[in-house]
Amino acid sequence: MTRPAIFALGYAALILGLSSIPGRSLPAVALLSQDKLIHLAEYFGFVVLLARALPGSRPILLAVILATLMGALDERYQSLIPGRDSSLADWAADALGAVLGGAWQSWRAARA
Repeated sequence: MTRPAIFALGYAALILGLSSIPGRSLPAVALLSQDKLIHLAEYFGFVVLLARALPGSRPILLAVILATLMGALDERYQSLIPGRDSSLADWAADALGAVLGGAWQSWRAARA
């Protein structure tokens, strides 16, 4: 397994691990009030790592698709965790982050 693939899988595990924390156990910090921004940044980073890890002629497109699907699965998973909520708006922020991450990777690839 390549180093980029290990990073991408580790990041996915981190996302799911953080999603497993019950709502009452989350720390009370101001940053958590920026929920949608956190979702966006989280999936932006995920796509950047995934695009570097995936083989093929269209790794960025595949990374965006996979990250968007993972965002949907993560939201579904969070609905099973006590004190956590799952929403279409959260998934939309995940998907937007994925698309922006893909756009960033495309821009970087065009410059190289």
